[in-house]
Amino acid sequence: MLVRLIYASTAKETVDIQEFKRILLQAQGNNQRRDLTGMLVFNSKVFLQALEGDRDKINDLYGRLMRDPRHHSLAILKFAEIEERHWANWSMGFAAPNADNRALFLKNSTQSVFNPYGMGANAVENLLMRLASSAIALTAPRTEVDARKEGGVFARFLKK
Repeated sequence: MLVRLIYASTAKETVDIQEFKRILLQAQGNNQRRDLTGMLVFNSKVFLQALEGDRDKINDLYGRLMRDPRHHSLAILKFAEIEERHWANWSMGFAAPNADNRALFLKNSTQSVFNPYGMGANAVENLLMRLASSAIALTAPRTEVDARKEGGVFARFLKK
């Protein structure tokens, strides 16, 4: 059975940009092996993630996230059976909130800041879909130099 899980979590203070890079690259590889797809938004404090795939694999992954010491305050925002994936071509997509997205946050929530905890299930899914248009499909770069050449948000996370 194909499902989509959307959840939010808060990063521990120890999650810096290097740790985020490790989380992102690990998730990309693990999700690809498990045939999971998804979208990730992170603002240096709060993660918002949609995961799509087999129900048992999604449930297993969420259980591991609950035990992951890098996260706290996990909240399931939406869980549903789906007919098709939104992010079928990505093992993980990434969008970073920025000033251009302020109006988008306000349109989908009560605030102009990124706070998925205060959003409804459909609003948070709409936000992810709109952010996806400016996101980067994270396929494994051949090298860090190749990834930097691709430009965009992800390149800055690969700089040393």
